[in-house]
Amino acid sequence: MLGFTAKSLPFCCSMAKLCLRVAGGSGRVALFRAVALCALFSAGLCSAQVFTVGPPQIPGAATLTVVQPTRVTLQMTPMTPTTREQMIRAFQSEQGFAVRPLPLGKHGLALHANGMLSPSGSAYVEELQKDGISVKPGDRVIITKFDIRPDRIIFEFNGGPYKHHRILQHIQLGSVPLAQDDGEIPVGSRFTLLFNHFVPEMNAAQLRALIAPILDFSLKTPDQAFADTLPPKLRTAVLDHQVLVGMNRDMVLHAVGRPDRKDREMDGQLPIDIWMYGTPPHEVQFVRFNGNHVIRLEIADIGRPLIIRDKDETGGYYAGQFVHEVRLGDAPVTGPGQEEAPAAPPTLRKPGEQLPDGVDQAHQLKRVQFPKDDGTDSSEPAPIPAPPGQDEEPTDANAATQPQNPGANGRRPPVPPLIVPPGAPPQ
Repeated sequence: MLGFTAKSLPFCCSMAKLCLRVAGGSGRVALFRAVALCALFSAGLCSAQVFTVGPPQIPGAATLTVVQPTRVTLQMTPMTPTTREQMIRAFQSEQGFAVRPLPLGKHGLALHANGMLSPSGSAYVEELQKDGISVKPGDRVIITKFDIRPDRIIFEFNGGPYKHHRILQHIQLGSVPLAQDDGEIPVGSRFTLLFNHFVPEMNAAQLRALIAPILDFSLKTPDQAFADTLPPKLRTAVLDHQVLVGMNRDMVLHAVGRPDRKDREMDGQLPIDIWMYGTPPHEVQFVRFNGNHVIRLEIADIGRPLIIRDKDETGGYYAGQFVHEVRLGDAPVTGPGQEEAPAAPPTLRKPGEQLPDGVDQAHQLKRVQFPKDDGTDSSEPAPIPAPPGQDEEPTDANAATQPQNPGANGRRPPVPPLIVPPGAPPQ
C-alpha cells in the first residue's frame, strides 16, 4: 500500500510553486491567490481517504480488447512468388482505419488467422498502459512496411516502432556516422498475422477479411470510422450529433465538433470543465466534464424549460475498465484521527527480511568497547610473551649470553648462574 500526506515540506513547496504559476502575475495579489490555491489542494488531500489510480482512459477496454475469430476459407497450398509480389503491391502504402487501439513498442499485437488475438483482455490493457497508445480507434493509419515471412505477415503502421537506419547510426566512416540521427521518436506500431505452418495462397480480399478485427479498409469519413468502434447506442448518438452523459472528450468532438467557448469552475473541491455549444437566442448546450467524462448536460433554449441530464446514458460502456484502488496508509481507517499513515522508523531492511539479530542472538551487532584510559604512559612497548608450549625465559640478564644446548627431548636445559670470583679481572 502507498501512504501519502500533505504535510511533507517538499510536497508543499512543489504545490506552492505550481499554484503561484497558475495564479499568474506578481505581487501581493498573486501571492495571496497562490496561498489560497495551495490551502485548497492541501485540504482536499488531507480529507481524502481513498483515491483511484487508473490507466489512461481506454474507452470500452472490456470490448475493444477481445476479438471474435474470423471465418475465412483458406487454401492448403503455400503462397506462390507471383501472388507474393501482387500482395506487396496491393498493401504497401495502403491506408485504412484502426478498429481498436494499437500499442506502441516493438512487440505490438499478434492475430492468429481465424483465431484469437494476443495479447487480449487485461494483458492487452497492461501493454497499452506500459508502452502507450500509438493509434486510437477510428484513426487513419498507413501501412509503411509489409513483409511476408514463411509463416507470418508483418505490418508496420505509421513508420513502425523502430528508428530507421538505427544500426548505421553507430557505424562511422572516420568521424562521420553513415546515417544521421534526426532526433525523431518513432510513434508507429506493429501487427503480425500468424499462420499454422505456412502462408497460404490467397488474394487481397481474403487478407483484408483476416485483418478486419484490426484494420478496416472501407471508404468512410473519420467520424464514421470512429463511430464503428463504439457500441450501437453510442454509434447512433455520434452519427446523429448528440451528446450523452458518460461520453469522453473524443466522442463529444466527433459528435458535435469543437466547442464555441470553454470555461472552468470548481464545484466544491471538484474541478469542472464546461464546453458551450450555440449562442442565444438559439439553443445552447453546456457540457460539463470531470476528467475525461461528461457528468452533466444542460440544454437551454428561449421559451422552453431548462433540460438537465446527469445520469449515465452510455449503458455501462466503461464498466469493464481496469482500475486499481489504493488506500491511504498501510491499513484501513478504523476511527477518527487515523486518516494519516503512521510514520515507520527508518530501516535498511527489505520487506520480510530478517537480520541475524532476529535469528541468532550470538551474532547480533553489539556496541564497540574501547579501552579505558588509566593515565599510564603507553610509550614503552609491552614485553613479547613466550611462544606457546615453551617455558618462560629467565629473568637474569646474564642468562641471555650463555649458549643454548637443547636436550634430547628438544627442550633447553636450565642455565646455571655465572659466578665471578672476587678480585678477578672482568671478562
